[in-house]
Amino acid sequence: MKLKKLLSQLTVGIVCALLGFMLTYQFKLLNKQNIDTASNQKYSSIEVTSQIEQLKENKKQLEKKNQQLMEQIKHYEEMATSSSSAAKEIKDELDNSRVLLGYTDVKGPGIILSIAPQSNIFSSKVESQYIDHTEISYLINELFFSGAEAVSINGNRVTLQTGISSTSDYIIVNNERISPSSKITIKAIGDKEKMAKDLDFPGVMTYQNLTYYDHTVQKLDNIKITKSNTTYSSEYLKNIDKK
Repeated sequence: MKLKKLLSQLTVGIVCALLGFMLTYQFKLLNKQNIDTASNQKYSSIEVTSQIEQLKENKKQLEKKNQQLMEQIKHYEEMATSSSSAAKEIKDELDNSRVLLGYTDVKGPGIILSIAPQSNIFSSKVESQYIDHTEISYLINELFFSGAEAVSINGNRVTLQTGISSTSDYIIVNNERISPSSKITIKAIGDKEKMAKDLDFPGVMTYQNLTYYDHTVQKLDNIKITKSNTTYSSEYLKNIDKK
């Protein structure tokens, strides 16, 4: 009887020892996997950061090259039109077209609209109160309807082919990210009195989530808006020849 009891206790002890060994091994294996995963994530993060920096540098180089080409074209145009009044008139029309298309820096009277989220520490739904592309598109449309001749959003020139969209965390303008949790600056050149008056119209600055934002409007005699660095696409656009 004692022998059976001893064998039973010995069996239980062996089983417990095996279970302990298996649990220890499993824990070490999981710990190693976590370390490897963290290491891979670290390297992955470093690689992504490096690629982003490389893309930024490539973008700067392309913008610089584009600027040099534009200056060279302008130089050739000036040489070609220096001895002809008709050619000079064509050159003036080209310059005006570049201004309207956003290919050149411009200046003039206008307004600076600044919007920033209200600091409501008692709200539990701060993120749901942020604006997105809907409110930004609405404001841009209001400004153009008020006669704005040039508009920029945080330095990004709005052109004929500017797209405004949203992700989960950002507003995208000309492929540039704008955070709705930070101050957003919109510049507009045009009749400053009319634009300011139209923005002050009841309901404009409280449209949807704009009601959760503070805003200021500055009326200035001279505002500078930089040119667009984006390139127009005309893959499917064809001219209809007049006959």
